[in-house]
Amino acid sequence: MGLTQRRTNLTLGSIGSSMLYAVSTEMLYTISTGFVAFEATNLGPHSIFYGSTGVTANSGGLIIANGSKFWDSVVDNFQLYFVTIQSSGVTSNLVIQEYAGN
Repeated sequence: MGLTQRRTNLTLGSIGSSMLYAVSTEMLYTISTGFVAFEATNLGPHSIFYGSTGVTANSGGLIIANGSKFWDSVVDNFQLYFVTIQSSGVTSNLVIQEYAGN
């Protein structure tokens, strides 16, 4: 099996804020002013879906339990919704780490 590498021309500067969210129902995240990238890490135990408003398991992207997703080259007003879709009252912890550019 080959090695997969992601290449980007984005040079990250300082690490910005780290935020911890308990995600159950739809939650709106907006990147902080001045940051150009962020990473969302699902600490589990359930999958978290992301996308536009009204995101569902059928319409959104997926971050599996104990998985993460990285977004780069985003703009100051970048917004994304996160939701845990299992059964009522289920939550997963999501850590979002923001990065400034150089």
